[in-house]
Amino acid sequence: MKAIVKITLVLLSSLTISCQGWLDVEPKTEVKSDIMFESESGFKDAIIGCYILMSSSSMYGRELTTGFLDVIAQQYSIDQNGGDYYRIKNFEYDRAESIISNIWGQTYTTIANVNNILENIENKENILHPTHYSIIKGEALGLRAFLHFELLRMFGWGDLENHPENLKRACIPYVTSYNKEITKQNTGEEVLLGIHKDLEEASVLLEKYDPWSTAKKNETYVLPNDDKFYTNRMTRFNYWAVQATMARVYMWEGNRDKALPIVENFINNRSLIKDLDWIKDQTINNEAEIERDLTFSTEHLFRLDVHKLYEGLRDLIDPDYNSPNPNNRLLFHTSEYAQKLFEIDDHVGNSDYRYTRLYTKSTSKYSVRKFYDMENYKYPDRMPLIRMSEMYYMGAECLNRQGKTKDAVNLLNVVRRNRGIAEDKMLPGGITSQKLTEEIEKEWKKEFLGEGQMFYFYKRLGYTKLPNSSLPITEKVYVLPIPEDEINVGGREPNSTTDEQK
Repeated sequence: MKAIVKITLVLLSSLTISCQGWLDVEPKTEVKSDIMFESESGFKDAIIGCYILMSSSSMYGRELTTGFLDVIAQQYSIDQNGGDYYRIKNFEYDRAESIISNIWGQTYTTIANVNNILENIENKENILHPTHYSIIKGEALGLRAFLHFELLRMFGWGDLENHPENLKRACIPYVTSYNKEITKQNTGEEVLLGIHKDLEEASVLLEKYDPWSTAKKNETYVLPNDDKFYTNRMTRFNYWAVQATMARVYMWEGNRDKALPIVENFINNRSLIKDLDWIKDQTINNEAEIERDLTFSTEHLFRLDVHKLYEGLRDLIDPDYNSPNPNNRLLFHTSEYAQKLFEIDDHVGNSDYRYTRLYTKSTSKYSVRKFYDMENYKYPDRMPLIRMSEMYYMGAECLNRQGKTKDAVNLLNVVRRNRGIAEDKMLPGGITSQKLTEEIEKEWKKEFLGEGQMFYFYKRLGYTKLPNSSLPITEKVYVLPIPEDEINVGGREPNSTTDEQK
């Protein structure tokens, strides 16, 4: 995409998420956009269209989850003849130029569509029910913050707790208008201010109107849902997704004192949130494989339902993809690594659902099974973007840093217990702070395999060495290069990675 000038909007024929067409920002199509936003159904179609854009292979359907981001986080072993991912694993970002450019372009295209909704929703209270107005606007504001934060975590600088000076460096533009004008590049500090502003406004709107919010509703509150538009709130950017993103942002800034109350508020209210609960043993260990919920979808705070997700990932996760020839593109753990990670020798992971159910195991290679699909499977096409377990992990980290290690252990053990780990293998309350820090990292690696979260974890904390890599981890690794078109055409200031490559 050249300097974020191509802006498209998905139109849907219905809420069944079937794509009907596209709108570009051209004079002849601006009328179509105006017509679209003359009805409630138009606004509904537009917000659903944003989620479809996010489901593309350039974003959460592949590269921002199981593919590129997990590869550079050293989450897998890859065969030497496994194509570009093998080179990308060694941080040869020239091999990932098109991947990185498409991530940037598709994310800003989605942001453009969000901005189109936000600009058109103003002064439309006369055609929108108050609940529709507040939830759609809240979702759009939340998505705008969420997507910019994703870009910031890729193209900006991490370890802000120890390097606050990086907040003054130019990184990405925070785009809040729907037009062809090139938005100026902002510093990390300015981007974070925009993120906080949008999240705060989204939180106010969604707390009052989102059916997933546990706040007491006004006596005049009505939820028009005959078309099931508000069913399955975890599939859209809901109130608790806003709260979790707020906590993520504070953690990124190194402000754990502000992240912890958000996490504790969620934990205190978790049992009140409809359809949100820990995975049940009888579900994940069901004798019928088609009944096993491999992504633990009852725990998702925010997910995308990605059309044909398995097909888009199959070359990366299915050992039989190239049968009868070997699948050299397979992303895998060696059996030795998996058994060490899950502490099989110490009998910690023998009953851990993530070890027993979420690998496809051969003699030497264990590959990701959580996104498999099969005939009549009950839980297909689900890609989690925020899990409730992450709230517990963030809480454990915050409490541990405050010296409340026993309380931190209790939070971590809640997740471990709900992963099937035996009670006599729970972490002891007397564990040292340093040992608990190691356990928290280990839990992240177990929990988020295939979901693109570990790169952000390492970058946020400023790791200078990553597991499974002997290469030095520097700014060149952590700060993805801004696409050259953005520099040459859009006049962007190169970030440090681009400078080093030139």
